[in-house]
Amino acid sequence: MRLFEGMLIVIHIVWFFSFLLKINVKVKGTLNLMAFLLLIIHLRLEGDRWQMGLTYILFILLTVFTIKSYMQKNAEKVLLEGVKNNRKVKRFVHILCMLIYSFGSVGLVTMMPVFQLPKPTGPFEVGMNSRHLIDESRYDSEQKARELMIQIWYPAEIRDTLKDMQYEPFPYVEWSGTMEFIFSVPRSLFEYLKYGQTNSIKDIAVSNREDKFPVLLFSHGYGSTRMQSFSQMEELASHGYIVVSVDHTNDAAYTRFPDGREIMNQTDAYSYSFNIDDEKDVKRRSKDISYVLDQLTIINHRDPQGLFNGKMDMGKIGIFGHSYGGSTAAQALLDDSRISGGINIDGPLHEPVASSGFEQPFMFILDEDYLYIPDEEIQYTNITPAEFQRYHSKITELADFHYKEGIKGDTFMLTFIAGDHYTFTDFPFLSPLLSWNIDVNQFHEVMNKYALAFFDHYVKGKEADSLLREAKREDEFYYFKANMKKD
Repeated sequence: MRLFEGMLIVIHIVWFFSFLLKINVKVKGTLNLMAFLLLIIHLRLEGDRWQMGLTYILFILLTVFTIKSYMQKNAEKVLLEGVKNNRKVKRFVHILCMLIYSFGSVGLVTMMPVFQLPKPTGPFEVGMNSRHLIDESRYDSEQKARELMIQIWYPAEIRDTLKDMQYEPFPYVEWSGTMEFIFSVPRSLFEYLKYGQTNSIKDIAVSNREDKFPVLLFSHGYGSTRMQSFSQMEELASHGYIVVSVDHTNDAAYTRFPDGREIMNQTDAYSYSFNIDDEKDVKRRSKDISYVLDQLTIINHRDPQGLFNGKMDMGKIGIFGHSYGGSTAAQALLDDSRISGGINIDGPLHEPVASSGFEQPFMFILDEDYLYIPDEEIQYTNITPAEFQRYHSKITELADFHYKEGIKGDTFMLTFIAGDHYTFTDFPFLSPLLSWNIDVNQFHEVMNKYALAFFDHYVKGKEADSLLREAKREDEFYYFKANMKKD
């Protein structure tokens, strides 16, 4: 709840209460004026959102009642003329309306808050840039050529001439489109997300504190968006990485191109393939990754926007992904030798990775239930409970096998006891309902520390952090184990 939202709600509760206690009409008028001033300040500085709709409506109603009370001798007759002869009923209705408003208004703005993403802990400020790429060598059924949107976060510095630069708002366009796909509700319900604050500055110059920076690629989950883990991208960029998140068009929930064209995922949100052998989508995503790497090499040589000329260390590349993006990260390691190591955040392994593995180091970051779906949710998918149980047993066995021996490089497994599949993303910041049983900031802090330690060692080439060298570690909400095969 933002400052003036809270003050506006409180003044309306007091104002409402003044009618119940038959307070002097001058006091009601004063409350009316205070509410008006707060409303103007709120709209001016914070902006309107539908969660405050009850307050906006109540302001109009109470203003009318206050004006009428000036014009009538008996102010007790103003609010509830239909029950004027029954004071107990009138009082009960008064209290009921006040409680409904109080819980309704506070509940809406609390459960769907305007939030600030966690501050990155690294020494760099964070810049952000978007690019539209067109792969003329590949064609989609809905496009003349395969088009991709990528988002780039990078180390930056605020110089004296840029002190007034503003951080970018939360990417509500991509997120509202994603929420429409997942929940089948109008995206306008999530337009308030535009008031959320990030820690990224659009198109600011890349830092000169280092000659060039290693590159990390990110692949989103099925039916999600390249913006799904904004806070994690900021954290990694603040520690000296150029982080590139790829929208896998048609597989993403929603993609918007610079010319205003929109592409919405046309499948059902629960139509994810629960088949280990189904490699088609993962292979297409892996080709997206390799194509983006090709384009980054070109941008690094001669960037038409002048931002990244020579600033990307294309000899130091890592990859990570969430859910189906974790599957993509594994496939890309098999397909593209330019990538030094990768992290799978709660995703399954598909063929051919499931059989062959790969040489590079790899980290599994998993939820303890590892993609488990309860029976009440399975009914929305395209498989039966028995089929899902076989699938779940298989992906669990594969993760354990590749941790122990299937992947030739060093492997690590970080398993969270608390949280769920979406806690790894920025979803929990959208509502306390998505994080009521866990400290999301602490969860993300642990995840990011291990991810950073992994990339610092296997991409930057730094000495392995003690976090990685600890063979086993148990905490109240996670446990970690390491299989350093080459030390």
